[in-house]
Amino acid sequence: MSAVSAQSQPDRTPMETEPDLSRSVIRQLRVIIRALQGHSRAVERACGISASQLWALWELQRTPGLNVSDLSRRLSVHASTTSNLLDKLEYSGLVERRRPEKDQRIVRLYVTAKGEELLANAPAAPQGELNRALQALPPERLAELDGGLTLLVEAMNTTEPRAGLQPFEVKT
Repeated sequence: MSAVSAQSQPDRTPMETEPDLSRSVIRQLRVIIRALQGHSRAVERACGISASQLWALWELQRTPGLNVSDLSRRLSVHASTTSNLLDKLEYSGLVERRRPEKDQRIVRLYVTAKGEELLANAPAAPQGELNRALQALPPERLAELDGGLTLLVEAMNTTEPRAGLQPFEVKT
């Protein structure tokens, strides 16, 4: 509730409006989560791969030759999670790993022709849509949202500190 709305209701104290505000935040979080879940299911039905895998393919198509660490940063997930995701994509023939001749320790990632074909017919991944929406926010609003979500996560005393490094997946 805005300050103006609170002022236009002088008979209500700030303590009375807090539960309404909490419920509003919960509803909005549910809308975001359900939108991501629904879109993720649609991606899996349309493509046969998870939305996270699709997002990884898009990142590799956009920047061929990334290494696992670079892709992990772009997906905001842990490198081991990215490696597992890549194993599935490679097994499906959608991605290939190449080692440059000079330094065999370096592995570069590329989308295969089969992966390119899948991307040509793929819907948007939900993470990509969420990123698009976040990037559309003015920087000061994005900073406010980040600060508020940081406070919420801290207040939740989560037992999973690395949860933010795991991709959002829908189990169907």
